[in-house]
Amino acid sequence: MKATAKLSTTTVSAIGAWVNKSLGEENAKTKAIDAMFADGVTSAMLLSPDKGESTTLYDSVKISIVLGFTATVQALLKKDSKGLSEAQKTDKRHWSMQIGSKMKDLRKALETREARAKAEMEGSDGAGAKKSTWESVKRTVLADMIKQAQGKEASTIKDIGAFIKDLQNALARIPAKA
Repeated sequence: MKATAKLSTTTVSAIGAWVNKSLGEENAKTKAIDAMFADGVTSAMLLSPDKGESTTLYDSVKISIVLGFTATVQALLKKDSKGLSEAQKTDKRHWSMQIGSKMKDLRKALETREARAKAEMEGSDGAGAKKSTWESVKRTVLADMIKQAQGKEASTIKDIGAFIKDLQNALARIPAKA
């Protein structure tokens, strides 16, 4: 038997506010992705640059992400970890990881936007078209593994530096346009 309940005006307003905010978030993300696409940014450009490669674009996207955080979080991220309490270090680590998470969200959304543009150019509606190649998926997985390994403070992996270098070498073998 289903229970019947009547929503209060406060609840109705809260649901409406949530939906409005979530739609606003999606619209803002779409606007950002379309702007990046128009600027010629590709999803591959949002992978962590290999050693020796230019980091200008990658760093500017990271800075843009941080600008979306509160002033308190921005200040925390600028502080040297050595002078922070354990709770502050945990918070800083959390927000540092959020930068990577937002970068990944942008990269994935750009991949979708690129696939849509390709389908439009080919005259397809996108139905049945592959979203990404096996190679591009593996590039993303390797890039994520490299990022995670670089962020490790302690690991049981012998010679983490060599491990990261091996992952980077594997990533370099996969063409960026895969």
